[in-house]
Amino acid sequence: MPWEIQWLISLSKSIVRVCNKYFYHNYFSLSLFLPKKLKLFTPFKSFLFLLSCLLCLLFISLLFQDNKLNITGHFYLNFFNVQNLWNRNNQTKHDSVKSMMKSADMAEQKFSAQSNIKQDSILIADTLKIQKVLQFIQFDENFMSLIEYPDNDKNKFVYLLSKLKSAHKQSTHILYYGDSQIEEDRFSAVLRQGLQSIYGGSGCGLLSMMPVAPWIYPKISYSDNWYKWDCYADVPKKDEYYGITAQTFLINFNDKPSSWSLKCNADMSSSVCLFNKIVMYYGYAKEPIKIKYLNGSEIISEHTLNNPDFFDKKIFAVKNNESIQFEFEGFESPYFYGISLESFDNGVYVDNIALRGSSGTFFHLINRELLKKFFEDLNVSLIILQFGGNIMPMIDSEEKARQYANYIDYQLKIIKSIHSQLPILFIGPADMSVNIDGVMQTHPYLETMIHYLKKTVLNNGYAFFDMYKAMGGKNSMPVWVEENLAAKDYLHFSPAGARKMASLIYYSILQDLKELKTIY
Repeated sequence: MPWEIQWLISLSKSIVRVCNKYFYHNYFSLSLFLPKKLKLFTPFKSFLFLLSCLLCLLFISLLFQDNKLNITGHFYLNFFNVQNLWNRNNQTKHDSVKSMMKSADMAEQKFSAQSNIKQDSILIADTLKIQKVLQFIQFDENFMSLIEYPDNDKNKFVYLLSKLKSAHKQSTHILYYGDSQIEEDRFSAVLRQGLQSIYGGSGCGLLSMMPVAPWIYPKISYSDNWYKWDCYADVPKKDEYYGITAQTFLINFNDKPSSWSLKCNADMSSSVCLFNKIVMYYGYAKEPIKIKYLNGSEIISEHTLNNPDFFDKKIFAVKNNESIQFEFEGFESPYFYGISLESFDNGVYVDNIALRGSSGTFFHLINRELLKKFFEDLNVSLIILQFGGNIMPMIDSEEKARQYANYIDYQLKIIKSIHSQLPILFIGPADMSVNIDGVMQTHPYLETMIHYLKKTVLNNGYAFFDMYKAMGGKNSMPVWVEENLAAKDYLHFSPAGARKMASLIYYSILQDLKELKTIY
């Protein structure tokens, strides 16, 4: 039985229960004044009543084809157009979307096959297992990379290729910035796992010390006297100083010690917990801060942070990566910028920098000298920016879409002024649906905003991945929701959907690197 009929019957029964209770059994009810035949409501009578109401509404929607009935110059009644319901299936391009899903399925299968090779080549450093598969995967000859370049010049990724090829000598980081779509390492995990299986390395790289969305592993906990400044969601303040993750973490001592810990599971299939090196980034340690480093239940070492410079780091060797804790004592907190989980054997790291609520317009609020220091120390080979979704509710005109693209243009120029060779891959927003006349449809200005975003990115000499196009284009999100690849909010991918889309991004990057590898 269709769910609509089931819902109607259920509603009818509910009305019967309410009516019988308050209109028949109540001595003071209006049922005293009703004819005897009408005193008792039955499911059938309720059903007929509801059906008549729906038929009346149907008649009204057919009568007003323009959907509006003007009352005054500024007020009108808006009616649901029933024709949109009949055309609902025609508005979603099932065939084209399913075709794009097949490409995503293929990319995911290739990625899974590559990941399964990991057990064939294992190096052991202390208690750390590091996987290195130094060959490219077999590519599908029919697959076309979905990354767009200015003038179709893929040489923009030569810098990335050179850093990856030498990652076994010097570690390199890929900074993956994004909004809530990438939380819990959903996109970056695929890129990290794939690239580490080729170019070496293990560990998840840079971590927020106070993540908004906790990972499954590593699990982070901290004492209640930690707090943070951020410039991506909160209103920035003049007396605050932000780190590479657009955040800075501090301790409110007040004669009270502080702690920070993480727990991992080295038996995980992913390599995020396979690390033997911890790098703590900090600055402005104007007063000496004592640090006690515990690995498991064993106190390994004690250190003092006392460098007043704006950038410094402390490296800790790990014996048992399942339980790690730092204890801090002092009076005035330094600025902590983050912690990186890495391997002494070098390799590539994809840092998940998830900034919930951000639109990607925060680089101008970070000290440029600090950004430069981080780019050099992390040996950054690529920056990925995945933004645009959070700004869409405010885009109600072409002019506002153009303004947002101008804001992004300003951010890109800041990065270029700090490191002109560093490539950037901008991942545009996914399809997002809004309710239009009772039907979930693509946001009216989404395509306009993507057009200006793509134009801005390419004009700056950077690469663009059109996630909206990769999904299947206009009105593709409802199909992804039907396939359980996106959430019911018609905005976010499900974990399975995020993995498919991330596989497409990863496979496209590798396809282009393969072409460059034959040349360089």
